[in-house]
Amino acid sequence: MSRSKARAILAAALLVAGAPLACKRAGPTKAALGEKQASGKKAMYWYDPMKPEVHFDHPGRSPFMDMELVPKYADEESATAAPAPGLSVVRIPLERRQEIGVTTARVERRSLGGVIETNGVVAEDEGRVHAVNAKFSGYIERLLVDRTGQSVRRGEALLTIYSPDLVATERELLLAVDNVRRLSSAGPQAAAEAAALLSATRDRLRLWDIPDSEIDRIEKKGEVAKTLTLYSPVAGVVLKKDALPGIAVTPGMPLYTIADLSTVWVLADIYPSEMPMVAAGNPAEVTSAFLPGQTFRGRVDFVYPTVAEETRTVKVRVVIPNPRGSLKPGMYAAASLRGKEREALAIPPSALIQTGERQVAFVERSAGVYVPREVKTGMQGRNFVEVLSGLSEGETVVTSANFLLDSESRIGALGAAPAGSAGQPAQPLQKSPVQKP
Repeated sequence: MSRSKARAILAAALLVAGAPLACKRAGPTKAALGEKQASGKKAMYWYDPMKPEVHFDHPGRSPFMDMELVPKYADEESATAAPAPGLSVVRIPLERRQEIGVTTARVERRSLGGVIETNGVVAEDEGRVHAVNAKFSGYIERLLVDRTGQSVRRGEALLTIYSPDLVATERELLLAVDNVRRLSSAGPQAAAEAAALLSATRDRLRLWDIPDSEIDRIEKKGEVAKTLTLYSPVAGVVLKKDALPGIAVTPGMPLYTIADLSTVWVLADIYPSEMPMVAAGNPAEVTSAFLPGQTFRGRVDFVYPTVAEETRTVKVRVVIPNPRGSLKPGMYAAASLRGKEREALAIPPSALIQTGERQVAFVERSAGVYVPREVKTGMQGRNFVEVLSGLSEGETVVTSANFLLDSESRIGALGAAPAGSAGQPAQPLQKSPVQKP
């Protein structure tokens, strides 16, 4: 029997037994050879897409993931649209795209704006906050409202104050009233001077916020009141109480801070890119987890002119009617701001890779070939972000698994030579790809 015939019989017996033929050196698979012959290109090296930093000098199956190795061609970098600096074109076979979950979306013109969803904090309306103080010196005798958070009515008594200056002025008032009575028949000039003195004394008491009713009471009864009662100028809630029984009071010293909470503010945060969509007068809706099932409607009152350094956001003031007092200052709330809409070229936010210095999107140039492109964006809507430059209408961008593509693209840019990426040499396969049991 000839030697060639004996080899053929042995090979047939091994195949029937299910044992693959052993090879001393890894050879290219049929798929790899077919792909190479069809393309007519020469591969620089082969790699496992799940470990692209390791390069092999022959095709076969990966010793890491037991998957077919992917060839890297020298002319893949010469794309019609140049990749972003520091990145390279990435090529992924169909079966690998399915395994790593690559999804895409088209670059299209869409309506951006509409509704901005954000969060905020309830705050008191600064225009409805009042400070209660005395315009004369004295001592607090008694507190009639003695709790922070207590609700008060307009005109409700807050406290009583003893003031030596006030007592002296009240006595002057009684003397002026008596002078008017005595000098009424003494002649026109004397009567006029007495009346002027009475008017000046009344005005001094009014400047101390003494009500006319109290002045009339002193004149009618002819008695000096030792203490004076201060009343609330508004209806609201006591936010702060500095008054204590017995303490000395100086002119202008704050005693109470009272806020009318029938209207409140919601201070919401938006990104600077969303500012073109928000303007004063736009409608808004507010909800809170503390008040399930309740929606409060209001309007945007003001967009603050500064950006917060900590969050890089802009404050928006929303005015909300709060007749029942359900919204409390300090409460967290979710705000829906209805803004302006406009047509713009847009992609999903998931298509962008934020590097800190730039934004990159992977464009599908052809089946399995992805080109990294630097992109500039503008206004961001709820589900899409505006594209200012870097992409054209009708192109297809990767929306998931793009971080894996970014990693492979960076490694490919470093390992443009047959040597392994990041200085690692290409590694020969030690076993034949057909010897995997």
